[in-house]
Amino acid sequence: MPPLSDFIPLGPRISLYTPANPTRGQLIILCTWLGAAPKHIAKYTTVYNGIAPSARILLIESGVPILVSSYARQRAAIVPAVLAVLDTLSECADNKLAPKILLHMFSNGGTNTATQFLFVLNQRLRAPLPLTGMLYDSCPAKGTYWKDHKAMVYSLPKDVVSRTLGNVVVHIILLMLHTEMACGLENPSSLLRRTLLDENKVAGTSELGNGPEDDAGKGPGRACYLYSKSDQMVDWTDVRDHAEEAKGKGWEVEEVLFEGSSHCGHFQKDEGLYVKAMEKMWQADPVGQEATKGVSKL
Repeated sequence: MPPLSDFIPLGPRISLYTPANPTRGQLIILCTWLGAAPKHIAKYTTVYNGIAPSARILLIESGVPILVSSYARQRAAIVPAVLAVLDTLSECADNKLAPKILLHMFSNGGTNTATQFLFVLNQRLRAPLPLTGMLYDSCPAKGTYWKDHKAMVYSLPKDVVSRTLGNVVVHIILLMLHTEMACGLENPSSLLRRTLLDENKVAGTSELGNGPEDDAGKGPGRACYLYSKSDQMVDWTDVRDHAEEAKGKGWEVEEVLFEGSSHCGHFQKDEGLYVKAMEKMWQADPVGQEATKGVSKL
């Protein structure tokens, strides 16, 4: 059976998995890295099927076309994902349940997807999205010309023609972007980093996901940052700095440092450590003061 074949398409690069006996209000949102292959995504969805067998999984893939797509087009395309989350929240309201929603992002492709999603959701919901937790895999980056260039080219098809032509196109895109930034446009990386900690866009679920529905979505949340000093795409200090910013806003923060793993390659390097982080965030285990202060190995 092809990977992800049990996911039902909701729109371009958006699909939903529903288990046989879903639990109301339980949802895991996966925002993948740019150009992620189904066989690689399936490793994470399979783990979540084991950790949270009754939860729906909303998959939002990050495709190469977003490199030349405006925010307006990206936000229009992501509406089906927003509607799926609104259905979950409505289900909770109707049954007086606190939602249990986890957001898992990979690389800046995933954080960009999450950011566009949160903007559209906030326009519809007029309130922050209540989250049990957020996982950041190899993100978010602060963004520099050459780091962005390397990451974008890395996501292109591997054949020589695509890489050669793509390299030129990427330079054009980045030159246009940096020209707009010089004219006052906010750095996209800064927008992503700011939005993901915006109390108007995201908030924690009261009592670690077990509080009444009326209290859901109030106050700081919980976040886990998974990163490596060997990452050649995103500087590990960018991730650490965002974790520090989250702590400053009162978030419960876990930092998991992997030894020698590549960009978005932490799962392959130490599956046991990675899965433990996934379990801890879904089960809403308290992070603890010691982990909040520094880097953890769980």
